[in-house]
Amino acid sequence: MPKPAKKISGRDILAGFVNAITNIPDSMANAVLAGVNPIHGLYALLAGTPVASMTTSSSFLTVVVTAAMALAVGDALSGIAEADRASALVALAVMIGVVKIALGLLKGDTMLRFVSNAVMRGFLTGVALSIVINQFPEFFGVSSDASNKVLAAIDIITHPLQIHLGTALVGVATIALILATERTQIKRFATPLALIVVTAVVAILGMDVRAVSDIAEIPRALPSLQLPTVSLLLNMALPAVAVALIGVIQGAGVSKSTPNPDGRYPSIARDFIGQGLGNVTSGLFGGMPVGGSVSSTAINVQAGAASRWANFTIGPVIALVLLLFAGGVELIPMASLAAVLVVVGIRAIDVPRILAVWHASLPTGVVMVVTFVSTLFMPVHFAVMLGAGLSLVQYVYSSSLDVRVVRLKRDSEGRFAEVPAPEELADLGITVLDIYGSIFYAGADSIERMLPDPAGSEAPVVIMRLRGRVDVGSTFIGVLRRYRIAVLAVDGRFMIAGVGEELRDQMERTGFLDALGRENVFDATPVLTESLSEALKAAEQWEDTDE
Repeated sequence: MPKPAKKISGRDILAGFVNAITNIPDSMANAVLAGVNPIHGLYALLAGTPVASMTTSSSFLTVVVTAAMALAVGDALSGIAEADRASALVALAVMIGVVKIALGLLKGDTMLRFVSNAVMRGFLTGVALSIVINQFPEFFGVSSDASNKVLAAIDIITHPLQIHLGTALVGVATIALILATERTQIKRFATPLALIVVTAVVAILGMDVRAVSDIAEIPRALPSLQLPTVSLLLNMALPAVAVALIGVIQGAGVSKSTPNPDGRYPSIARDFIGQGLGNVTSGLFGGMPVGGSVSSTAINVQAGAASRWANFTIGPVIALVLLLFAGGVELIPMASLAAVLVVVGIRAIDVPRILAVWHASLPTGVVMVVTFVSTLFMPVHFAVMLGAGLSLVQYVYSSSLDVRVVRLKRDSEGRFAEVPAPEELADLGITVLDIYGSIFYAGADSIERMLPDPAGSEAPVVIMRLRGRVDVGSTFIGVLRRYRIAVLAVDGRFMIAGVGEELRDQMERTGFLDALGRENVFDATPVLTESLSEALKAAEQWEDTDE
């Protein structure tokens, strides 16, 4: 594990204080988004964030409660009775931590390569819009009996006479103050200042709006250790995987863009482990699941953080807030917390990136839209699984299209030039073929259709160059077997050049090496085209002998 800086600096304390104050309203709002007591968001900052700060590879990665994870947590807990939700939350956070630790130990960061940008953009956009529309009941002070969050939002905005004007005014005022304060020199404190001002005005005027105290009590004490039951841990295993994926994807994006003080970029796998330990600790002390936050990490760096101690400082600041200001926290209007999430959600909708994916190609645009719609109408953890599946399907489909078979033709000076592969093999001639793209099962079928047809030719020689291929898969081996038989059927010869050690072993294990004949396999050497030249020489000698 990474070693913390030897001592904390004034810059770290200031950065940690700034980040803690800005995360207090966000963590509470995200807890409400998940359908649990806002105190669970504060407990996450108090317990999970400091542990993650000391155990991630990244010195600046801020691990807090994120809106995307909170939305997924809410879906995971939606079928659980309110009285049991806190216990389920503990189990879920611990299981998410276990999954993240396992992903880190197993170098699971490599799997992120298979989650396409189209899926991620559709998912993040769907999450952003879901965050916004989920706030309509609290923001407008009216509920809906609609079965789906989208239909509920439509129901609310199409019945404006039901809106509670006082509640809506509080929400609009909160957004206005956030936006206005962000234009000043104290923009870093825009959200907490807006909440303080609006809360004070609501209290002074005695406005009849729902506050945090109406849904939960904020204890004037630090959290105690809570151990989840084995049955709850098992019940939370599947949703934990989906929520963990959201967290590691968000965190990986931050890790890739934020170097450590020494200029090196952190290990994403070790960041997974640190996030996992933070989640386990957060859960054991009743906190929400946590993940790497883009915005909080940016605040940490901009506020002058010098080391990982800045993120550690967030915990003690939250402890002081709980012990000294819990009563004030209870006065915060729920409409104000909803307004915070509305701002977060709207800003997360990245229109330029959406358009970039849409204009890239029709398949990527369709994948993005399908993921977006599924995120709106399905539980988020199921949408994550669907998105991962779509990524794999898109990868396989794209790989099957991105293949080419070319002919290598040698000129008078011995150089090889690429020309289009012929549709049919020539009589008594040598054809050298090279392949571009994936040769696994999806691409293998396309390659087989592109190979020159041996039927109708007489005694052709085909040399297939496979330099750089390590594992060709059983489907492609089947293609080679069938093509060899087709060439032999017209009294020809089939040879393979550029065979590496791993490929030769695979051919031997599958029995294809003996079927092909070892004399028809030419091993790759450090010198480019050397094995191909040897194969050509053998082919020319075979032609002379055959004649």
